[in-house]
Amino acid sequence: MNHRRNLLAAALLAAPLLLVSQTATAAPALAADSCTAFNTVSIPPYYLNNNVWGAKNASGKQCTWLNSYRNGKANWETSFDWTGDKTSVKAYGSVVLGWHWGWMEKNTKLPIRMNSGRKVNSSWTFNITQNTPTEMNVAYDVWFHQKSNPDWQDQPHDEMMVWLNRQNGAGPLGTKRETVNSAGSTWDLYVGKIVNKDSSGKVTSSWNVYSFVRTANTNSATTDLTGLANTLVQKRLLANTSYLTSVEAGTEVFTSRGKLSTSSYSVSVS
Repeated sequence: MNHRRNLLAAALLAAPLLLVSQTATAAPALAADSCTAFNTVSIPPYYLNNNVWGAKNASGKQCTWLNSYRNGKANWETSFDWTGDKTSVKAYGSVVLGWHWGWMEKNTKLPIRMNSGRKVNSSWTFNITQNTPTEMNVAYDVWFHQKSNPDWQDQPHDEMMVWLNRQNGAGPLGTKRETVNSAGSTWDLYVGKIVNKDSSGKVTSSWNVYSFVRTANTNSATTDLTGLANTLVQKRLLANTSYLTSVEAGTEVFTSRGKLSTSSYSVSVS
């Protein structure tokens, strides 16, 4: 199954509707706007994004909310109930650090240049609830640009997805290239390409997509994201002059009803 990016939806992110301080101990009960498309919750240097980029031709809804943020670790959840084409992603409820068609939070320590020697690691512990068998993944989405200060109109040059868990046949864009050992785990590496066209069929943007799919599902991991990116550099798939501009983490949902509950999530940028 393939997933596709909807640039227009991504570019139309709503402004932050709820501000939560770094020392917040708990979020209120599920607020009405937690289910609003593209609602954001600020937890500097991160923000939560109720991203429903693929929902145009689907039926259902998604809600994304913060439970707590303590000592740099976020506890958050996203619930979903989608019907429609089982081969297309409906939503990506996620926590964002850095660029996402623009910058929402400051002091993210991003971007970093791949040949700078700086490291990006992330720790993530989560639980999946499936009320009905759900085609979904739990994955990072890491973006790269050729410039150090991309704005909302600047298209990415490369995208790296890191799948920690997949359920009921969900699969990445592209074709499998090989199985690799990197960042302390074994992964199937897929290579694909996003191509966006206008109504006349003219290509308006495109970028490479590299997906590391863990060969064994996990619900808790500390992942060396720059280690995986350097694997792409070593294989001459990614330029070492590229800038890592963003780390996102969440669940891509194809269909069905359930919830992703993150008990602890953090990113460390050296």
